[in-house]
Amino acid sequence: MSNETTTKVPKKLVQQALIEVLVQYKTPPSEVSVMLTTDEVIRVLNRDFRSLDEPTDVLTFPGGPFGPLGDIAISVDTAKRQADARRDSLAHEIVFLTIHGGLHLLGYEDETDEGRDDMVVRMNSVAESLGIPVDPDWSSLPHGETQ
Repeated sequence: MSNETTTKVPKKLVQQALIEVLVQYKTPPSEVSVMLTTDEVIRVLNRDFRSLDEPTDVLTFPGGPFGPLGDIAISVDTAKRQADARRDSLAHEIVFLTIHGGLHLLGYEDETDEGRDDMVVRMNSVAESLGIPVDPDWSSLPHGETQ
């Protein structure tokens, strides 16, 4: 895990979250890189890879069939806003975004209402296994929303 911000983030929780995703979904041991970054950096990634010129909370970059599972980029800035809006801790939000990213790397989508609902159920199942409070209403904030 690389942290390009000055914010302290519980590395062990991030690692445990990814391991639990892989265990629950019976994924062979895989390498996943996690980058904690800023809105500025994730905005560039979002623009360059998704043609959306705005920051987002989490992006995933799947690996190839013989290489690492992939990469996850999380904006700590956006995670802070989402945690504040939910009156939750940043650590909890980062763990949920890590789980969310891990599920994306396994092929789950959240672009449809059905996919989003399924993703939240799966995220909460992993969180519960970790002993982390579940959040059945979890969602990314709409882009540009602060509260």
